[in-house]
Amino acid sequence: MKIKKKERGIVVSTKMWNNLVMNLNRREFLKRSGKFGLAAGLAISGISGCSSSGTFKKSLEETMSSAHYFRMTRDWDPIYGPPIRWSSKYGGRANFDGHIHGQATPGIDYDVDIGTPLVPMKASYLRQATKDPHGSLYILLINKFYPSYRISFGHLDRILTDERYYFRGHITKAVEEGVQPLQREDIVALSGNSGTGLIENRFFQPPHLHITLYYLNYKNRTMAYLDPEKFGLDGGRPVFWDGETVLDIEKEKRISKLELTLENLEKETERWPKMSDFDQLKGSMIEYGRHLAGIKGKKILDSKHFQNMRALLKKVTLEEKSFLPGTRPYSLMLKVVGYSMDENQEVILTLPFIAPGLTEFYKRAV
Repeated sequence: MKIKKKERGIVVSTKMWNNLVMNLNRREFLKRSGKFGLAAGLAISGISGCSSSGTFKKSLEETMSSAHYFRMTRDWDPIYGPPIRWSSKYGGRANFDGHIHGQATPGIDYDVDIGTPLVPMKASYLRQATKDPHGSLYILLINKFYPSYRISFGHLDRILTDERYYFRGHITKAVEEGVQPLQREDIVALSGNSGTGLIENRFFQPPHLHITLYYLNYKNRTMAYLDPEKFGLDGGRPVFWDGETVLDIEKEKRISKLELTLENLEKETERWPKMSDFDQLKGSMIEYGRHLAGIKGKKILDSKHFQNMRALLKKVTLEEKSFLPGTRPYSLMLKVVGYSMDENQEVILTLPFIAPGLTEFYKRAV
């Protein structure tokens, strides 16, 4: 079957769409090793052609201990997380373009150890938890507010969710059926090395996390593969979540959230540590906030004072990395940037990993 590029990403044919929709109506729970799995898989080629490196398995409790987690994440970027895998098959990084070049399922490969805790990149319902034809254990998550966006995590070691979060029917009936959405603080799985690897690796699958982002277009009956690295803040790479900022809202409600953030700006900065680097940034934020007093709605976005505030927060956090996840300026950046984003970007993805030092914000398992 040919895969062709379209504006939204990599689009598959009507035949694949029909197989996909038909399979999505045939889910049943299976118990496997004391965990719930969901029968049947997506009617797509398996998650294949990936590679990485690993470590010894540990329990979730051992992994989440501060000392071990800091050792596990010591090579991660403090903002953008673990590195993208390099692969000879792809001729470089195992990013979205690399997977297409290597004729693998489009997505990205994060180079992480077996047992790395995984969290949703957005508030989601669980749709599948099973193995693909190549033996890769994976889960499929459907966005809570925009169900056309779906994410799968592949090559897992363990799945930690259960049937409370499994959504079988139409998304509009999820609430009345009592189905709970998975939030960004929920630990849903552990990364692994399940599945068949490359022939040059003697079919061994080294540890890593493969992420695929889908967009289902019900109007023209197509399914597009999208680049996850273009759905973070401002259409860039996903960054760590801070454990508190509410990014899972409908795009039309972002401006009202931004208004509230600016109204409470001075109260927010009062919580910042009394340190010189914080004080300097605090002074700038308060000055910008006072210039914005009384401005409402989308007029905020047109203000040069707001644009300067926004640019400064991005500079000191995402570029200079002076304020890391867990600091108050980083959280303010997520709010200001996230709530002022282009409405054409409906979902805001954050990393599926927990930032070092923030493990206490996350539920141990769901």
